[in-house]
Amino acid sequence: MRRTRLAGAIAAVLALGLAASACTGPQVNEEFNDTEALAAMEEFLAESIAELEDFPGFQSRSISLEDCRHGVDRNEVLEGHDTVHLQYVFPEASWEDPLVREAYPEALAEFWEAQGHEVEIDRDDSGAVSRVSAVREDGVGLYYRVLGQVVIDASLGGGPECVEADPDFSAPEPLGGVEPDHDSVPEGGHDDGG
Repeated sequence: MRRTRLAGAIAAVLALGLAASACTGPQVNEEFNDTEALAAMEEFLAESIAELEDFPGFQSRSISLEDCRHGVDRNEVLEGHDTVHLQYVFPEASWEDPLVREAYPEALAEFWEAQGHEVEIDRDDSGAVSRVSAVREDGVGLYYRVLGQVVIDASLGGGPECVEADPDFSAPEPLGGVEPDHDSVPEGGHDDGG
């Protein structure tokens, strides 16, 4: 009886260890490489802002490619893969505008729900939207955040989902009239339009 309990306990510990290691492997989206993922994010964003009345444009765009990290402490890197992050910031002059702070998040939530996307809305204590997000079936997500500043972020899978790294990574022209000196793109990542 004692050996059975000990064997059962050892089996349970091994099962937990295997489950934990399986959960900490990299999340890889096979549908895109990093150039294609960024293009899909930009496309989703372009469709979304086309729905916004009196859209003021964007002040800046930031694109980052980060290592595909995984493991219990996220200290392992999957070579040849990365994660793509995209952020657009509204012009500072619009951060207090009720259209940008209140009407836009509500309009986007309505539009994204009508498109059949998975939508989440977070509200602050006053009932105002602090964040609205939509994730499409292909994993591309947009996150409209109302903080001190107002930003739209994009990622895959709602988090650090990895894609294959394209050695010829390129970025499309920015949306919303972002000037070149406010467009942060990984080195070598500007699309020359060809």
